[in-house]
Amino acid sequence: MHALKLIKWVLISIGATFLVLLSLLAFAYWYASSGVFSSETFEKTKWHAAISDEQSATCYRGGMANDIQGLLSKKMTENDVAVLLGEPSEQFTKQEYQYSLGMCSGLGIDYDYLHIYFDEQGHFSQAKITRH
Repeated sequence: MHALKLIKWVLISIGATFLVLLSLLAFAYWYASSGVFSSETFEKTKWHAAISDEQSATCYRGGMANDIQGLLSKKMTENDVAVLLGEPSEQFTKQEYQYSLGMCSGLGIDYDYLHIYFDEQGHFSQAKITRH
């Protein structure tokens, strides 16, 4: 009788461990396949909205990042991007704009940014999401 309880406990433990691992794998897959960065469609008014100090510690723009990447095209110039997204947070060079997305990491300790790159003629070439 005692052996049956032990076997039952072991099987329950194995099952619970399996479910936890499966949940972690599903979360990791979701996060690696853009996760939070693809949770919203781009809304220009929301993108341009003023951000309070409290909101700056959230992922206030991150959900729109992948949708924005889909809106950008090789025909767009630096000016076209600025009209759509506003003036960049920082401009490292004439060929790179940076827009803050907020703190989108799971731990909420790093800021994420949308970097937009332009070719030598000033046309959009690519966009990347980075964490600083």
